[in-house]
Amino acid sequence: MNDDYLPYRDSTQPVGVRVRDLLERMTLEEKAAQTASPFGTAVDAHTPPATGWGTATAAIAALNLPPREAAARVNELQRKHIEDTRLGIPVLLAEEALLGFKVQGATTFPDAIAQAATWDPELIREMGAEIGAQMAALGARMALSPLADVARDPRWGRVGETYGEDPYLVGSTASAFVRGLQNAVPGSPIIAALKHFVAYGASDGGRNTEPAQVGDRLLREFYGVPFEMAIRDGGADGIMPSYNDLDGVPVTGSPELLDGLLRQDYGFDGVVISDLDAIGQLHTKHGVSDSLVASFADAIRAGVDIDLDNRVSTDRIVEAVETGLLTEGELDRAVGAILRAKFRLGLFESPYVDIDSVPETLDSSAARGLARRVAERSVVLLKNDAVNGTPLLPLTRTPDTIAVIGPNADRPMGQLGHYAYQVLDSMTKRFALAANPQARLEDVEELRGKTGADDADLLVDTVPLVTFLQGIRERAGDAATVLHEVGCPVERMDRSDIPAAVDAARRSDLAVLVVGDQAGINGFGTVGEGLDSATCELPGVQRELVEAVLDTGTPTIVVLSHARPYVLGWLADRAPAIVSAWLGGEEAGAATAAVLFGDVNPAGRLPIAMLENVGSAPVPYWRTLQSNDSYVDGSARAVFPFGHGLSYSQFEYRNLAFQAPQVGTDGVIRCTFTVSNTSDRDGDEVVQVYGRDLVARVVRRSRVLLGFQRVFLRAGEERQVLVEIPSEMFALWDRREGWVVEPGALRLFIGGSSASTPLKGSVELSGEVHHCSRNRALWSTVTVDGELTDVVEVARVEVAVPALTSASTIGDWLSHPRGRAVLSDALNGADEETLAQAIGLTLDQLVMYSQGALPADLPQTLLTQVTEV
Repeated sequence: MNDDYLPYRDSTQPVGVRVRDLLERMTLEEKAAQTASPFGTAVDAHTPPATGWGTATAAIAALNLPPREAAARVNELQRKHIEDTRLGIPVLLAEEALLGFKVQGATTFPDAIAQAATWDPELIREMGAEIGAQMAALGARMALSPLADVARDPRWGRVGETYGEDPYLVGSTASAFVRGLQNAVPGSPIIAALKHFVAYGASDGGRNTEPAQVGDRLLREFYGVPFEMAIRDGGADGIMPSYNDLDGVPVTGSPELLDGLLRQDYGFDGVVISDLDAIGQLHTKHGVSDSLVASFADAIRAGVDIDLDNRVSTDRIVEAVETGLLTEGELDRAVGAILRAKFRLGLFESPYVDIDSVPETLDSSAARGLARRVAERSVVLLKNDAVNGTPLLPLTRTPDTIAVIGPNADRPMGQLGHYAYQVLDSMTKRFALAANPQARLEDVEELRGKTGADDADLLVDTVPLVTFLQGIRERAGDAATVLHEVGCPVERMDRSDIPAAVDAARRSDLAVLVVGDQAGINGFGTVGEGLDSATCELPGVQRELVEAVLDTGTPTIVVLSHARPYVLGWLADRAPAIVSAWLGGEEAGAATAAVLFGDVNPAGRLPIAMLENVGSAPVPYWRTLQSNDSYVDGSARAVFPFGHGLSYSQFEYRNLAFQAPQVGTDGVIRCTFTVSNTSDRDGDEVVQVYGRDLVARVVRRSRVLLGFQRVFLRAGEERQVLVEIPSEMFALWDRREGWVVEPGALRLFIGGSSASTPLKGSVELSGEVHHCSRNRALWSTVTVDGELTDVVEVARVEVAVPALTSASTIGDWLSHPRGRAVLSDALNGADEETLAQAIGLTLDQLVMYSQGALPADLPQTLLTQVTEV
């Protein structure tokens, strides 16, 4: 064989062979270098040491260059690694990509919470593919996106980065994003690194990076599910652990989570990259490692492969091995994972970008069109009351004069998520100016102390950004006079411009109020990373502005440009029309105008509820559906519940039928129903299927999302929907037995939101307790125009129950076909959700605990009604 033959450079060899060969040739210093990922805005990632970097994060973003110039610099960085290092190992370039490739000139899509509001995973897959193609064009091969975190608390500043409060919706959306991004360009795969494993959104009080009090069952049945879905269905090849600790154990240093749950249980075999400075925090914040050197040893031993840091820490890795804190074999495991990723990506064979193929702009007309489509489909019509006998929206006749008012009406930075390059790069530039000793004195004085939301100026070149004012003016054209007033700042307590806004509203036929957030990170914003809220109220004096405009009596549409749910009871009581546009990206203004004027029929649905009282948080949707009397001075009610969203069309559900009244614990529940558009306007309906396990060995959620589908229906059209739900989707985690499906009664709830489910039916899981494999079913299938065989009407599917007595539980009464109806009538329409906390009480106990609110003879009255023919 040729003496110059290097097996690791032979693409015909198996990846495992190439990894082993290369590891055997590496020095300790070269191995340590592969674990390093300098953060490009803090470290000169384009000037690597003799050993090179393993990964470089934000190295492209830090350039702030147009695409072709950036691509040339990427090639030069790769050349330095391939030609100037001993072994010629290419560098893996990682960038943020949650709402678009975070580099100058790339398309800026709506924020993640807006993406989830589309309830359209296929659209998000398409968006992920466009982002992946833009990344591949510049040589970026790992995206530190998407988030598979479940948003638990609306006070948390990072809610806007998530796909909402339900694990199934989060997992479905994250999986679609991953599939699109990782497979965007044939021959140029990209790693999607899921963030932040795991239960990051469960932090105490909604405070970022705080501990999470999460038990093993909640971890596996709730917070872990979206990651499991995105790994098994989406094929995610990367993971970023969370900053926080779970029950006293930091995730970044937990072998039980990173090796046990992630790699063994979920089957993950990709690469694990730390969050920024998270490894050092094992010592500096959590205090579980007795030195910084020990923290690196502990993290690598736990399962971390790459250190993302503002300081390159290869020397600490070397010291850990040389002092015996870390074995070289343990280091080899991490380095092997990094090399395996690079071989799989084909970086050794194709490290360079074809400069001639790089476009002048990444934001093509097709990409902009996709950004607008995502924004249009994410708009949620929260409220649409009649004005003068007709719903205010859509604007079927263009008003003569429109007042567009509000701090976010014509402010591009007020419509972008905080991981948009315009937001982050402007912040970076602002901080750099403030720290620049060569800056002019007046510049420094101007910047000093300015880190508030209203100081978030756009300081970088950007793709065109269509504001709400621009979108409305363009859509209204010459048919309307459009006035504009800011009204007030986003955050500052400045009321001086409110009178001018009120005057404009009085002189207009219609007012459009655009209020909401400014996204930022640890400053320059009202929402975002490190910007948690104690109240979830509109920032600053925006509520005063809204109320002053509403007081004019001018018909008013309130448009929310925001990234967190607000407490909106006061607004829901007053404004005739409320629209959530989220942070809609570069086409937010055009997309929202299209909805207001009726060019687009809205079908966005809330991926997280808007509560009546922030003091009730965290309270998930299955709890908001229960009793409203949660506190002596407030309730846990949702003003706008999970899954809610109005349309300009009306829809009707009927004809629920099951294939069989009983299904095995290892089987598949199949049912069909009809959904029809009863209006004279085409529109989309988002059909939502929820379920409940009525009796179990552990407490189950009273309603869980099992499936959904966005369905287009022409005016007057009806379509049959087939739902197939594996029994394993009702599996519970038992600490001794693992995942099990128990026999027993289930209830399904079907409709247009978590709080509106006109179709309800029961089915029985039969047979023995089913023990699931590691690859248990996680997904249902919802098929439009699907058919059933051997249909059994829902009326024949009721679960058989023993005769009722006053000692029967409320659960028994609700499971009885006649008992459910008489109990509900006696309790003013109360259903399963309202009575969820009383399921285990007997009817006698319910009456006794009511303290006289229910008559003492109620049990006998109900028993008489149940037995009546």
